[in-house]
Amino acid sequence: MPDSDSKRTKRTKKIDKGRRDFLVWIPVGIFAGLAATVATAAFRFLRPAKMLQEAEWNNVAPLAELTGEKPIMRSIVAEHHAGWASTLEEHFVYVLPHKGNQVLSSMCPHEGCNVAWRAEESQFFCPCHDSYFASDGEVLSGPSRRGLDPLPTREKDGVLQVKYQSYLNNIKERIVRG
Repeated sequence: MPDSDSKRTKRTKKIDKGRRDFLVWIPVGIFAGLAATVATAAFRFLRPAKMLQEAEWNNVAPLAELTGEKPIMRSIVAEHHAGWASTLEEHFVYVLPHKGNQVLSSMCPHEGCNVAWRAEESQFFCPCHDSYFASDGEVLSGPSRRGLDPLPTREKDGVLQVKYQSYLNNIKERIVRG
């Protein structure tokens, strides 16, 4: 009988040691998973802002299509980053062929409504708060404190490109949103 008891004791110790090891590794695994999650979130959130704000050049139109004396409205799709989320957003811009293909944002600098071109009056109009802008984007009247915001442009392979930026609203200075 003593042999049987000693075998059972050894087997029980072996089983108990395996259970104890398993029970030790459960919280270690949980802690490691939580630490990895926090580290990943911290890296994505705290990475340098320059990496996030690097705007891309968006095609506006072929240069051959940009002629005339009136502003031409075009739509572009720009990628926006907020924290670790990025979204694609459609924006409208006006190309001024008579001003060397200068591109203006269609956002009113007062409160951010989209302005419309009124051909019969040769001016831009904001329907939200009645701001009026000249054909070159300068403010004529209304609550807007500055003219329509010009956007950086370049010509590449016969196509006009723009780097979309949005500016802080309702201030005189042009400050790019961060």
